[in-house]
Amino acid sequence: MKPLKIYVAGKVSPNSSVGSYWREDFCKQLQEKTGKKIINLDPTSRKDMPFDSEMVFGRDSFFIRNSDLVIVNLTDDISVGGSQEMLIAKYFKKPLLGIARKGGKFVNSEYNDHGRIVDFVHPFIFVPCDIIVNDIDEAATWIKNSFEKIKPKGIECIDKSMEYYIKNYLDKDEFAKKHC
Repeated sequence: MKPLKIYVAGKVSPNSSVGSYWREDFCKQLQEKTGKKIINLDPTSRKDMPFDSEMVFGRDSFFIRNSDLVIVNLTDDISVGGSQEMLIAKYFKKPLLGIARKGGKFVNSEYNDHGRIVDFVHPFIFVPCDIIVNDIDEAATWIKNSFEKIKPKGIECIDKSMEYYIKNYLDKDEFAKKHC
């Protein structure tokens, strides 16, 4: 069985709710739950390398390009890097699995949208993610049952969303019609 190369995006800061070196344990648990050999393309594995901003961005992008699957851990304190890694995954047409707990910042059935309570999945994870699950167990089930069948979205998901907006809502959007 070919190992599954996974890039796990999410917090790196030691002040995060999950700490900074959680990826190794996460991938071990995922390996146990899926029964698949997993190679963790860990962006924090550069501890012995000097800090260089372009190198970090390039190395992380290289890891994403060489992964089979990108998983983004959507903690309520996710960083700008995690959101960028999501779009880099789409640039390389990599399957993107988002893990977002129910009732959190990104998935919430009681979200207040300008005074309206709506069943909410954050638009900036809804569009690029190929699948959104609540926890590692649901992630493992999806990997076992559906990963090999997926045709991942690419960066064109941005254009498709704009086309959807233009077709369905632009004529009702007075602000956009006036200023765009």
